[in-house]
This record gives sequence, C-alpha cells and structure tokens, in this order.
Amino acid sequence: MAERRRPRVYYAAGLFNEGERSFNLRAKEILDDLGYQVWFPQLDAGFLEDYMVDGLTLEQARDAIFRKNLVAVEQADVLVFNLDGRVPDEGACIEAGIAYGRGKRVIGLQTDFRAVEPGGNNLMIDGIIDYQIAGSLDDLKEMLAPDRIEIDLRADESITIDLRSRRPYIAVSGPLGVGKTSLVDLLTSKGRWHALDEPIDENPYLSDVYANLKDLGFRMQTYYLAQRARQHQASAGIDKPVVQERCIQEDGLVFFHAYHAAGAYDSNDLATLLSLYEALAAQLPTPDAIVVPWAPFDLTLERIAARGRIAEREIDHSFLEGVYDRYSDWLVDYSEIPIVKIDSSLLDFVHSPEDQAETLRQIDKALEGVGLTV
Repeated sequence: MAERRRPRVYYAAGLFNEGERSFNLRAKEILDDLGYQVWFPQLDAGFLEDYMVDGLTLEQARDAIFRKNLVAVEQADVLVFNLDGRVPDEGACIEAGIAYGRGKRVIGLQTDFRAVEPGGNNLMIDGIIDYQIAGSLDDLKEMLAPDRIEIDLRADESITIDLRSRRPYIAVSGPLGVGKTSLVDLLTSKGRWHALDEPIDENPYLSDVYANLKDLGFRMQTYYLAQRARQHQASAGIDKPVVQERCIQEDGLVFFHAYHAAGAYDSNDLATLLSLYEALAAQLPTPDAIVVPWAPFDLTLERIAARGRIAEREIDHSFLEGVYDRYSDWLVDYSEIPIVKIDSSLLDFVHSPEDQAETLRQIDKALEGVGLTV
C-alpha cells in the first residue's frame, strides 16, 4: 500500500506590502499547525531579486517564479484564496481559477469588514469558492480542520500541466565515458537546442578529488549539488529547447551513494547530502526526459583514457565500475522521468555524419513518444 502523504494547501494572496506579508505568515502558521504541506509563494517561490542575484535576467526570473507557482497549484489539494482588499489580488485570482479548473477545492479567506454578506464578491469568485468563505483566521482553522476535509491521499497525483509545447527540457545523463558531452555538442550544433553545460572547469575540487576521496568527496558533491540546482533554475528562463549535461537526479540517486560506497564519507554525511537534494529537487524544474548514451564498461574506460583529462588519471577503476553499476540499477528502477537510451557503442556521433543523423532521428522519435517535439 502506498504511503499516505500530508494534504497540500496552496496559499494564494497578495504579498506586496508589509501588512499583507505579516498576515500571510499568521495564516501559514495555522496551516502548518494543522499538518498541511503549505506552498507559500512569498517563501517557496521567492522574489525576483533572489533569482537575479543568481544571474537570471528579469524576464527569466519572472518566468521561473511563474512556473514554480503554476506547478504548485497543480499539485495542491486545496487552495486558500485570500480575498481581502478592495479587489482580490489579480495573481491570486488566476491561481484560484486554475485550481478550480483542475477540480481542486477552493476556500476563501476574507477578513475585510466591507464584505458582510454572501454575494458581495464578483460572481465568478463566489462561484469558484462556492460561498465557502472564512471570515477570520479562526474560521479558517475550523474550516480546514482535518476531520472536515475529505481528500484521497492514497496516491500522489502526477503533474498534468503541459508546458512542453513551449519548449522541451531534457538532460543528457550517464557515467563517465559514455559520450554525454559529444551528444550535447551534436544536439546544439544544429541550432535547435540551448545547452546548459556541466560545471566542470570551475570546480575547485576536481583536480584532486579522485586521489583524495575521503578528504574531498563530500565537498565535491556539495559543490555539484549547488551548481546543478543553478542549472535547473536557469532552464526555466530559456525560450528555446534546453539540453542539460547531467541533472540533479543523478547527484541524489547515483553519485551520492557511489561516493559513500567508495568510502568518501560516512552515513551521516550521506544523509545530509540526501536531505539537501530532496529539498532542492522538490522546488526545481524537472527535465521532461533523460537521454542516456550507453556503452559497455570496458569501452568507457578506453574513452576515458583516450581523452587524457588530468583529473581523471587518478580514478580507481573499481570506483568507476561502482558508478557504472549504480547507473545501471538507476536506469532500471527509475520511473519518475522518461528515459531515452541511445547505444553509443554502435553510433559514432562524433565523426560519422550518417551516425549523427541516425542519432538525432532516434532521439526525435523517442521524444515524440513521450509527447515532446522540438
């Protein structure tokens, strides 16, 4: 039997002045105390300046916040719609409308003394909340008491918002030596894809980590986790199809465990990394598909040796095999994101124009099979 989750509440309200933000925090405390998972935009989606500090443009920052909130509305079981003010906040109106259209329960919160009778709001607003309005925070607490809310929590619904028609977002993943960078280069060479490359060159630990796993392994993985989160975040603001080399799911589900198995850090450090991963992954854009070029392990060793990267000369082959095996298991067991596998041992997408064309054809066909078009 699937584990029951806590019900989710999306809190839709204005958050643009001190009074609004202070009141919102009081409402959130009540929802937290009742045991709900609360999506609270002023904390969970953040503010424009937070994203711009991380290097996004204003347009990219606006789009990132929009997408985060849109997905959160889709995942919510109940939306609390703050109606206070001479008119409700226009963004909250949109959020409530989306929730209603998705069959969510919408409950109004209206403490403004000017609203003293049913029917005092726009008829479209009263329609979506079905005249369910809490007149105070105490009323809201009573209306949302667990024994008064009926929600089917036996299964965790998948996101149904389809943003793929705007632009697909994929990751190219896999162990060292399978051809990830070459495949990303092929995809971007035709001008259809924008690449978010893996942050390798600026990594301060990469040159020494493989020779000193116990000293640098934890710091190496923490560094990659932060940089990978920035990659995912940046993907939301790009208007053309996005391809990213590696994704945060690989960090949390492959590399953290592989480094732990190799003795780089203890179980407490692993638990810390996984906690950070889970908190970040839940808030970040998720690739629509993961493309995995694959090759036999012995061939990956040959490729790693042939490219002659200084940092990779110290890698123990048993560690590489552990990473490879972890990937093999992950690709079999993972089902949250569609996996597209390409045999890079049979296709030379670096030198052969024919194989390049065949690789692109296979990827396009596979992506079409999961509803993605470029």
